[in-house]
Amino acid sequence: MRFSFTDDQRLFAEGLRDLLANECPPSRVREAWDDGTGHAPDVWHRLGEMGVLSILVAEEHGGMGATAVDAVLLFQELGRAAVPGPVLEHMAVVAPVLAAIRPDVVDGSWIGTIALDSEALVPHAAIANGVLGPSSLLENHDVADRHAIDGGRRLAAIGGGTRTPFELDVERARLAITLATSAYLIGLGERMIDIAADYARQREQFGKPIGSFQAVKHLMSDALLKVEFAKAPTYRAAWSLATDASTVDRDVSMAKALASEAAYRASRGSMQVHGGIGYTWEADLQLFMKKAWALMRAHGDVTHHRRRVGAAVLGS
Repeated sequence: MRFSFTDDQRLFAEGLRDLLANECPPSRVREAWDDGTGHAPDVWHRLGEMGVLSILVAEEHGGMGATAVDAVLLFQELGRAAVPGPVLEHMAVVAPVLAAIRPDVVDGSWIGTIALDSEALVPHAAIANGVLGPSSLLENHDVADRHAIDGGRRLAAIGGGTRTPFELDVERARLAITLATSAYLIGLGERMIDIAADYARQREQFGKPIGSFQAVKHLMSDALLKVEFAKAPTYRAAWSLATDASTVDRDVSMAKALASEAAYRASRGSMQVHGGIGYTWEADLQLFMKKAWALMRAHGDVTHHRRRVGAAVLGS
């Protein structure tokens, strides 16, 4: 299969990168952690204006009518900036599904998140207007916050509220959010490597920048190799989802497994370059690192998805 992104797809992703560089620097991500919301309304508003939140919404409902192939680079750019809030849940599942009955999801004035597993804590429930589950839409809900390692992805138990019956294609939703998370993890991995590289150029030891040491070069080269190696399977998974390919389950699981491993290697290598300072609150690295650790386990960890790939390949 020959595959490449179009000029329009790349330009949209580049435009999003420029927007996030200005609107969502690490200092803005830290503010979203500090204020306890895990959300940046100003950034969210700009994403709505740009059409990012509605890219997967059908044209007849006010969106761009794009596919997962069009969106995958955007998810990657959102990861590079560690954008807080329910951006993945809203873009990948809520907006495409609810736009026909809730037009305000298109520009993000109504914020949605998802709860695909009944016993799991719900990310972003505290700031969401509604929670979309397998058989209902919950609004005006109560939340009980739970501790989360990622302050930009706050978890909560939910209850009460008003439930409206709604049949969601859970498997399709699970594939969409898993793919989005995979691409986001790749973006996180790229950014952590960039942060470590900048630090290695500035930090000196024995009178030389530590980036000149062979051990540091090998460490970061291994991390970069993992990230780059995860990209093609993730882009393939986007194509499979967009075309309803028969291999979509296998392809999405392959993407999530490799993207999670890549993000872990990038976080580990970047942390080693920084030393203990990389984990401190003042270091930008920890914002990206902790989000990667949280998302590596979201929607199935590496072991879960490797088993799914193995079962698909072996026919068991």
